[in-house]
Amino acid sequence: MADSIGEHLDRLGRNQNPGLKDLPAWARGTIRLDIRSDERVEQWFITLEKGKARVSPTGGEPDAIICAGRPVLDRMARGEAKFSPSVFRNDLIVEGDLRLADAFGRLLFPGPPMAHHPRDFVREEGAKRDRENRKHPGR
Repeated sequence: MADSIGEHLDRLGRNQNPGLKDLPAWARGTIRLDIRSDERVEQWFITLEKGKARVSPTGGEPDAIICAGRPVLDRMARGEAKFSPSVFRNDLIVEGDLRLADAFGRLLFPGPPMAHHPRDFVREEGAKRDRENRKHPGR
């Protein structure tokens, strides 16, 4: 797992983020990511299109702008914070296309490595119970 937002962006720019293939067809556009640290702001332009991402320090007019401090983005990169709750806590500021920014947030910051969807958990537990019942019929 990446430790920093820089490593996450690097992997995304090389199209090595597994979430790219799951990106919805409507999630196309350019996002400007403003990373605040000390007295400067580092800007990155991320263009999402057809399951690919292009990351560059320069770019045109963005469809969405995401602004946050480096510590917040680093916590998100480590899976210690999620995108949507960070927006509601005002740790992140989003301007423009909120839907595109949310899709980007889910792509770039999927959550802790051991996290899984509740439906998957229920399926796995049901399968375990079925296996146990086959081993011990009549329970």
